Amino acid sequence: MNWIRHPDAASFLATAGPMLEADLLVNQTPLGIARQIVADPGRWPDPRLYTVHGDDGAVLGTVLQTPPWLPHVSDMPLPALAFAAGRFADAHPDAEGAFGPEEAAIAFAAVLLTRRDGVSSVEVERMGLFELTAVAEVPRPPGRMRRAGPADAPLLQCWIEAFNAEAVPHEPPPGPTAGEKAIARGGIRFWEVEGEPVAYANFGRDLGTHVSIGPVYTPPELRGRGFATGLVAEMSAAALAEGRVGCTLFTDLANPTSNRIYERIGYRRVGTMRRIGFVTDALAI
Repeated sequence: MNWIRHPDAASFLATAGPMLEADLLVNQTPLGIARQIVADPGRWPDPRLYTVHGDDGAVLGTVLQTPPWLPHVSDMPLPALAFAAGRFADAHPDAEGAFGPEEAAIAFAAVLLTRRDGVSSVEVERMGLFELTAVAEVPRPPGRMRRAGPADAPLLQCWIEAFNAEAVPHEPPPGPTAGEKAIARGGIRFWEVEGEPVAYANFGRDLGTHVSIGPVYTPPELRGRGFATGLVAEMSAAALAEGRVGCTLFTDLANPTSNRIYERIGYRRVGTMRRIGFVTDALAI
């Protein structure tokens, strides 16, 4: 086997793109991030972009990391996973875990763990990958969907910070201009009632045939009124009306409420992802 670090995202996509696109939904994270790097190189400084090759030169899998986020590992044969994890540990001895399709993440993190002293692995998050190809009829709450504009940046900043603190506290905190930058990218949508935003969601990765939706957030005091359901349903319908084959989203499998909401809209689970982090043994006890 062989291991190549690519100098830029364009080289990575030229080599790994066909393999990743063969399982588009499962591989949407490395594909989406690499495409974002091509479009905006400053968004992800110092990316780590690797491909794993068989003896015949065929691409077996990928490892992509944009520090300080965990490395994303794609599905690949078990011997290739062990090989890639060993090479990644050699190059980056500070690796703190893995994210990817469930079995691949577990195998990759297990090898990394053998190269680290004084740490243990913990399951940070188990996520369902969902796809929608038709929107089911669900009751719409009062209000309407609208696109966020520059004036919404302060509110969105507060909500992004609140979402991260509640849902993904293990991830690096958002920067002070996260709301402004998200609005500039054009994907943020609000559900508003009588002119007041009550929930938000984001059109994220553009996969060509599909588009991802997330994160989705409603402030705690406004939950239980169907605002997020209405927003995701409207966004999904709008994407299909534009000619998309479908929409995707990730959910925390530990949150059955959100999973039921998305299933009512028409989302169906098509995969399982896992995020595994490392902690010191003292903290693991």
